[in-house]
Amino acid sequence: MRLNPMIQNNTGLPIQNKIEQINACIYSIHGNATVELVSVTCDDIGYKTPNFTTSGIFRLHGLVKLDNELKPWCAILKIIKPDTAEKDNAEHHNYWRREALVFESGILREFPDSVYAAEHFWVEEQQDGTVWLWMEYVEGEYANTVEQFAYIARQLGRFNGAYLTGLRPLPDQEWICRAWLKSWTTASRMYAPNMEDYASRVSTEEDRHTWTWYQEILRNLDAAIDSLQQLPRVLAHQDLSQMNMLLVQQEGNGNRLVLIDWQFMSLSGIGEDLGKLYGVNLSLGIIPPDQYIRFQTSVYDAYLEGLREAGWRGNAQLARYGFCLSMALRSVWEVPQYFSVMAQLENEPRNAKLQERLNRLSGIVSIQKQMALEADALQRSWARL
Repeated sequence: MRLNPMIQNNTGLPIQNKIEQINACIYSIHGNATVELVSVTCDDIGYKTPNFTTSGIFRLHGLVKLDNELKPWCAILKIIKPDTAEKDNAEHHNYWRREALVFESGILREFPDSVYAAEHFWVEEQQDGTVWLWMEYVEGEYANTVEQFAYIARQLGRFNGAYLTGLRPLPDQEWICRAWLKSWTTASRMYAPNMEDYASRVSTEEDRHTWTWYQEILRNLDAAIDSLQQLPRVLAHQDLSQMNMLLVQQEGNGNRLVLIDWQFMSLSGIGEDLGKLYGVNLSLGIIPPDQYIRFQTSVYDAYLEGLREAGWRGNAQLARYGFCLSMALRSVWEVPQYFSVMAQLENEPRNAKLQERLNRLSGIVSIQKQMALEADALQRSWARL
C-alpha cells in the first residue's frame, strides 16, 4: 500500500486524515484488496440547493495502481448534519439521520430490479456531530424529455407494484417516515410567506378565486392527508427531482434507473411519489410550461403501465387519486409563493425574472386546481358506491 499518495484538496475537509476510508472505497470499487492508492483529489461539487440537513457534497477521485496499470477511481462524500429540533424526530419528513440509517440497514440492496441505488461504502460518525456518507459515484444522464420522464415513471410503477403485490415486503424500520405529506405540508405552512393581507387586496377575479380555493385546501387539509393514508402503501423516495434521478446506459441493455438521495424515504400511498416527481420538476422549471399537460398524461400512463407489469390488478382510480391529490397539496407551498412574487412585481414591474417566475407559478397553480377537482370527483364517486 502506498504510504503517501498524492493529495490535492480543493476544500477545507481534512481528507489527508481519511486515507483508511478512501482505501475502503477503492477496494469496494475495484473489488481487489491489492489495489494501491496513487492519488486523491477532493472537489466540492457545488450543489446549489442542498437539504437543510446537508452540510456538503464532495467528489473524490484520482488514480490507483492495479496489476501494474493506473486506473481511475471516483467516489462521493456527503456530509449530513443536525438542524432544528423537529428534524431530530424520526417521524419528521426530513429526519436528519435517515439517510445514514437507510445505508446501514441494507434496504437499498433489497430493491426490485426496476430501481437501483448508489452503492454505499462507509457511514462515519464525526466528533463535531456530523455524519460522513461515503458512496459510489454514478455517472448518468438527467431526464429532460417526456420520453425519459415516462420511462422513469414506468420504472417507479414497477417498483411500487413489487410492494403492492407482495413480491417485496414493505420494510418496517421506525425511522422510515409514515406520513410524509403531513409532515411536509406542516413545514411548508410554517416557512411559507404570510400573504393574507396582500391577498385580501388583489384586484382580479381569478386571483381572488385562487386565494379562496387555497383557503379551502387548508380547511380540508387534515381530511385530505387522512384519505391518502388509507391508500395501499408502497415504499417511496419522495424527492424525485431531476438531480436525484440518473439514467445509466448499460452496454447492450438500454438504460437503468438509479435514484440517489434517500433522505426522504417513506411509506406512502400509491401514486404519491408520482405526484412528487411531476410536481417538483414543474416547480424547478425542468418541465416547460407548454408541456405541463403532455408530461402529466405521459407520466401517469407510464406509471400505471409499470404497476400492471409488476402484477398489480387493483383499482387504477386509487393510483390516480394519490397522484392528483399529492400534486394538488403542493399548493400549500406554491400559492403563497405566487402571491409573494406578485407583490414583489408591484415594486419591480420591469423585473423579467420575477415575471417569468410568476407566469410559471400561475401555470403550476392552475394544474394543481385541476388535479384537486379531479381528486375530489374521484372521492365523491366512491362515496356514492
